[in-house]
Amino acid sequence: MAELKNIIAQNLIGLRKENNLTQNELAEKLNYSDNTISRWEHAEITPSIETLEQIAKFYHVSVESILKEKATEESKKAKKIEIIKHISTILMIISQVWFIAAVCFFYISTFASFDAWILFVWAVPISMLIALLFSIPRKNRIVIFIFASLLVWTILAAVYLQLLQYNLYLLFIIGAPTQLFLCVWAFMRPKKKK
Repeated sequence: MAELKNIIAQNLIGLRKENNLTQNELAEKLNYSDNTISRWEHAEITPSIETLEQIAKFYHVSVESILKEKATEESKKAKKIEIIKHISTILMIISQVWFIAAVCFFYISTFASFDAWILFVWAVPISMLIALLFSIPRKNRIVIFIFASLLVWTILAAVYLQLLQYNLYLLFIIGAPTQLFLCVWAFMRPKKKK
């Protein structure tokens, strides 16, 4: 039984560290005291089955994996699968945007004798908007910063190309303060507690 306590304790430590949480942060999320978390991790006490279920759900692993050695490996696999599913969803939606642009281009070019290349230009900022909207719930500042920056610059480029005959190159000046704002938001404001 002492060996199982130690395995659970090591797995709880590994899962917490893998998720970049302090004992206090984890205690807040699970509604326990940091002293209780510490006692679990030092194998002084073992969480109840109900608590193990709560912990497993929180880390997206099975209770069984917490009882086995190296639970963090299962957690890493689950996170990789979740990221792959997330990226696949984004790519599927973006491919639909490009499919619609291609169908509209074909239709307009064939039947309306209008040069519809601008549809593909506008598909780029729409794709960036979709990527940004799907990235916001994951709360990764760097990814959000990249997609927000790309969205700003692709919108400016699309507007410029849409109104090419007016030579609105000064339009890109709008991008500079917007980019500065995004940099301050992403890199200079303090991080919130998880």
